[in-house]
Amino acid sequence: MNNYSKLLELLEHSPNSKKIYDFIKQVQVDSFVDIKKQINHLKGVWELKWSSSKSPFLNYSPLLDNLQILDPDKSRGLNLLRPKGFLGRLCSTNILSRIEVIDHKRINVSFKKAGLLGPTLFGKKICFLSEIKKTQKGWLDTNVLTADLRICTGYKGTTFALLKRNDLSINEFFKPYSLNL
Repeated sequence: MNNYSKLLELLEHSPNSKKIYDFIKQVQVDSFVDIKKQINHLKGVWELKWSSSKSPFLNYSPLLDNLQILDPDKSRGLNLLRPKGFLGRLCSTNILSRIEVIDHKRINVSFKKAGLLGPTLFGKKICFLSEIKKTQKGWLDTNVLTADLRICTGYKGTTFALLKRNDLSINEFFKPYSLNL
């Protein structure tokens, strides 16, 4: 089993393993990324499985779905945090952002709206998103990008490893709430 396969296995089945960072470093060395040529890999629903951050909101938890939904065709992204299972269908916290591919590796991110998305009541989706008054900006450098795995480093130096969730569609997240920038 090669380093890539070992990393995928750990992220899927042992996301709290101490070995993950060593495999991330090895896989990054062997990887070449050109987001503009791999845009179809970038688009989709990504689940955070590992992070170098100490913040609980930027780390993996078996109790939460920590998802990043990217739609580069429409220059939008959504960070979503919700309880796993039934409760997650009822309520989630969200940050809607404008994304822009800058070069072969970097994506600029401007956070635009934040709030809660809830269930359907009386035929309407509950949506409490408010504009972020002071523009929050950042960027992500993509170090590994395949159909299954994305490893990136944020502007504050945090490394993230995410797995593609092919069982979820970006439309499931953007369309029901008419999330537009």
